[in-house]
Amino acid sequence: MNFRDTIAVMLSMTRTEVTVVSFLLLSFVLGVIVNGSRSFQEAALFETKEKAGYFTDADVDSLLREAMLLEKSLSEKGNLADHIGLSQKLPVADEAVSRKIVFSDATADELSSIPGISGVLANRLITFRKSKQERVERFHDFLEVKGIGKRRMETLKQHLILD
Repeated sequence: MNFRDTIAVMLSMTRTEVTVVSFLLLSFVLGVIVNGSRSFQEAALFETKEKAGYFTDADVDSLLREAMLLEKSLSEKGNLADHIGLSQKLPVADEAVSRKIVFSDATADELSSIPGISGVLANRLITFRKSKQERVERFHDFLEVKGIGKRRMETLKQHLILD
């Protein structure tokens, strides 16, 4: 009894079935090997492309030389921080947040300056204000405006004052 017959008896299969299953297994293994080799080729190609994006040593040296010359010339002209504007006082974010807008007098530009409020939504708010005869008494009323949910209403609470 040959090897194929022995396997057929052990698996309760015919010789033809064992041949077909063997062919399918061999095809599967070859497919895995070919796919794996493609992955290695793609990885090598990616590595080559990635290395092409790096600066060469000559590029790095020339950039460092230019940076040192620029720094030297700026330090000769005066304070480096003054030259690039770092010594100027930058606006504090808290000042912008603490500034509140009176809703009854707000223009579309002022309303659109609020984070999350677009120009279209600002115009809807103005239309809503006019429909209420300029009297909006509660922030909860803003939920009637299309595009305003609870999250935007909270933002409006932070930036608006109701009269």
